[in-house]
Amino acid sequence: MSQMGPPRPGASMPAEKAKDFKGTFRRLVSYLKPRWKKLAAVFAVAILSTVFAIVGPKIMGMAITELFEGAYGQLQGVPGGGIDFGVIGQILAVLAGLYVFSSLFSYLQQYMMSTVAQDTVYDLRQDVNKKLEKLPLEYFDGRPNGETLSRMTNDIDTIGSTLQQSLTQFITSIVTLVGILVMMLTISPLLTLIAVVSLPLSLFVIGPILKRSQKYFSSQQKNLGRLNGHVEEMYTGHQVVKAFGHEAKSNEQFDAVNEELYNAGRKAQFISGIIMPMMSLIGNLSYVLISIVGGGARYPARHFNR
Repeated sequence: MSQMGPPRPGASMPAEKAKDFKGTFRRLVSYLKPRWKKLAAVFAVAILSTVFAIVGPKIMGMAITELFEGAYGQLQGVPGGGIDFGVIGQILAVLAGLYVFSSLFSYLQQYMMSTVAQDTVYDLRQDVNKKLEKLPLEYFDGRPNGETLSRMTNDIDTIGSTLQQSLTQFITSIVTLVGILVMMLTISPLLTLIAVVSLPLSLFVIGPILKRSQKYFSSQQKNLGRLNGHVEEMYTGHQVVKAFGHEAKSNEQFDAVNEELYNAGRKAQFISGIIMPMMSLIGNLSYVLISIVGGGARYPARHFNR
């Protein structure tokens, strides 16, 4: 909204990237301040949901250890050896309870965050509408109507979805990272070190990809505004277009902008789409290394060569 002033003479179309990111971010935070209590509740519920989810794998590990040691003792003929299904059943019951509570708190987190996001988007639309009412005619003459519509619809919806998804994911990720790190340290500092080393490697690999995808996503939003502007102008002025016989020229312009939007969107989605496979590859390699080191340390090969 801070970029919606009158255009300078001879100025080009404004880029989608914010000219003052810090100032824009502070203004967005100002919309969230009246809802800080709900955000604090979201943060608390996210902590509870994440804690239950983090404790779950350790409880599952206890069940697997009980199962393995019972079977191994039975194979070795250890007196009293065998699988104690009663103990395993109790462990699994506790595990099921943890996951039920984790899912419940996760649902509450999404529900409360959706309320915060939609209330914020509502206030944004109100303020943008008030801003448009105060702008001079020079602003509307110097910009396609589709660009203004795109700011009112697509851009604000993007902010809403970002608050709904990215903010909750950010909170959950921070809590998950801290909780998992603490849990891993209680299990094995050596395996924790191996897992932590993979994080900088992931950032090193993904960093260049993120920079390239940002360029294409910015181009995608810009071309989307151009396309909306072209469609809006052609439909509202279709009588003038038909009177001067510019249907073919209008179609050519639409095809050109649509092709640019297609190329930008395809590249943006493709580049961002390869992030998860690459992260999965690095994560799986880390899992393999952890399994080798952890398995060899806990159960040396001599135990299986007797």
